Amino acid sequence: MTTARLPRLLACALALAACTAHAATPRLWKATHAVEGYGTTTLYVLAATPAGLPAEFDAYYTRAVLPALRASATLAVEGVGDGEEGPATPGCDLRQLDEQGIATLNDARQRILTLALQADMARRDALDVKALAKAPDPDTQAQSWARLIEMSDEFTLLQFARVQAASLASAAPDHKQGANVAEALVRARPDIPVHDIDYRTGMMHAYCAAGPRRTMMLLDVVDSAPSSATATARLTRDFDALLRGRAPADGSPLTRLAPLDTGLVCARNRDWIARMGKVADGRAHFYVVPVRNLFAARHDDADCGGLLDDLAQAGFSVTPIK
Repeated sequence: MTTARLPRLLACALALAACTAHAATPRLWKATHAVEGYGTTTLYVLAATPAGLPAEFDAYYTRAVLPALRASATLAVEGVGDGEEGPATPGCDLRQLDEQGIATLNDARQRILTLALQADMARRDALDVKALAKAPDPDTQAQSWARLIEMSDEFTLLQFARVQAASLASAAPDHKQGANVAEALVRARPDIPVHDIDYRTGMMHAYCAAGPRRTMMLLDVVDSAPSSATATARLTRDFDALLRGRAPADGSPLTRLAPLDTGLVCARNRDWIARMGKVADGRAHFYVVPVRNLFAARHDDADCGGLLDDLAQAGFSVTPIK
């Protein structure tokens, strides 16, 4: 090989790499709907995970996601808590839980206490000497956590576990992003109005509607934190598989809650499409949606289409952004 050919080969390799990067699996969709007198309303729908995977902050994030966010008038994510009152009265009926469900709930309380203590220890490790001196002693804090967990209802326990899991994950030495994609988008547009994607009590309604096995979700939060490098790599592959219309690996965090899809996917999607279908102001709006909710859930425990199909049936023209 002559040295004269090296620049040409290098240029070809760089072009191939750029083409490969550009061909990232689309995870953002544009749904448009024209209404007479209001013009065209655009809903950007982004598939996301709660983990803040490095793959969610790739070149596609810079090239496709951020420009769509900049073009949007509002941002809707989970957990803001400002949603309007929903049409259904939420509430979990403990009588729905069978013996196994009650046992899972009791096990979850113990494991969430352990998770809280681990997160508290990680927070203490990050304090300086003066701040540490002002913090409650570990035994007092442990007793406080134990009382709180024992007195909490299922959904409050779920929310508490999520907060502790996020705190523990952010303290991990290999934690780089510091946020999931929804949190990163909020920071990227500090001027944008941020709203809850759910009704005010929508997530509670979805959890309670998940049925007798809903307490699986409590253990799933504990089992998912903190994530190891191996777990992150597996979750990234499973995320990409879902986006490509393929089934993730057995036991994937993205599918192990499939028995709860009636509530977590079908019920939430019905709530979301009822609200999204009414948006007709001629502006663009950005939604961050769990990837599982975008695609159909059809198996022994659930039977419903995904949010993308629901938007199409509601009269939106839905296309992926490549």
